[in-house]
Amino acid sequence: MRRLAWPFLATLAVLAAPTLAQAGLLPPLPALDETGSLDDGDSGANWYLRGSAGVSLPASPSLRPYTVPGVATRGEVLHAGWAVGGAVGYQWGWLRSDISLDYLGRRDFSERFTGACGTGCSGTLKGEFSAVPVLANFYYDIGTWKGLTPYLGAGLGVAHLHWDDLKLAGQCNGPCPAASGEGHWRFAWQVGAGVSYAVSEKVTVDADYRLLDLGKAGAGSTATGSVAADTIWDNELRISLRYKLN
Repeated sequence: MRRLAWPFLATLAVLAAPTLAQAGLLPPLPALDETGSLDDGDSGANWYLRGSAGVSLPASPSLRPYTVPGVATRGEVLHAGWAVGGAVGYQWGWLRSDISLDYLGRRDFSERFTGACGTGCSGTLKGEFSAVPVLANFYYDIGTWKGLTPYLGAGLGVAHLHWDDLKLAGQCNGPCPAASGEGHWRFAWQVGAGVSYAVSEKVTVDADYRLLDLGKAGAGSTATGSVAADTIWDNELRISLRYKLN
């Protein structure tokens, strides 16, 4: 009998606690702190404009000079540069999508070579590179924690790659030819991740990293051959501002 009474008394105490607290016989129950909880997101839909600026980190694309048979290259570097861009997009809940147009400013390229200008020759291939990618991007906002919203992104599109004139400089037995630069449209894609912070109901700040694949493109040509580029990767750190239009 005593064993059956304990569950009954415990249940009665739980049911009576709110009544006793209201009557002032017990201290009030503590309030739940929801300041650090994960938000469920905004179910509204909005058009937005986005402007971004960032830095392109040094990368290592491979060029294959075909100007002279027997060329060997090593240590190629696409030096740091800058990038700006804009986009128009639409957001619904945790998903958003935009069409972006970016300009990757001219970046110095250098690559050490041997054998390009004659037997025992060594030197450096130098030039400048720029690109204009046009991408359709999709983003997924994971959630909001203390005002910060991490997100993932990906995009597909095309990019126009442009190389200025390339020069072969070094100590050679023969003349070192210069290659006239070329420009091409190529398939491009990007993946990235970042975090956003809503400054106001209209303005949001994004900070992100993206890996941009600009495809393969010819870098230049001479009377004796061409200079071809392998896949060019662009590593970018960007800061963006998004402005809701409605």
